[in-house]
Amino acid sequence: MTTAMPDSYAQQPQGSESTAVIRSVGKCILLLIASGGLWSFAWMYHTTKEVSSRVNQPPPSPGLRTVLMIIPIVNYVMLFLAWQDIDKYAQRARSQSFSVVLYFVLTIIIPFVALFTYPSVQSRLNDAHRAATNGQATDAPLDTLDKVLVGIGLFFWALYILVIVVAVAGS
Repeated sequence: MTTAMPDSYAQQPQGSESTAVIRSVGKCILLLIASGGLWSFAWMYHTTKEVSSRVNQPPPSPGLRTVLMIIPIVNYVMLFLAWQDIDKYAQRARSQSFSVVLYFVLTIIIPFVALFTYPSVQSRLNDAHRAATNGQATDAPLDTLDKVLVGIGLFFWALYILVIVVAVAGS
């Protein structure tokens, strides 16, 4: 049984902003490193806004899911829900899906596996966007949330380096 994509991208009114955007895996990794991991909150917000609302009725609140990422243990649930939504979206777009439970369990039990699972999930999301839009998905621009979180992360990196320099100079 096949399920048509709800709210097909082709049916969007002209001039409306498409939520089918591609985020390169390399750019995601760079943003995560530069922000000291804070960009993961922006990723959750974007993913919920772009994908979860297409596979869940009623759609979840992007802001609520993002805020819940702050709470230990609950953040794992939010990550699992986001990955589950991406998998459902990929299946509906007739793109390659993935084993959410396997990826999630491996990521939790063996943390370095995240170096494979996180980029793989983003790649599957990009492929699903391309499939859902017949290749018309566009590159995601950096919006204000992205810039703020990267700026905060860079501030903390600079502070960290300053502390090291002061400690080395003082000894």
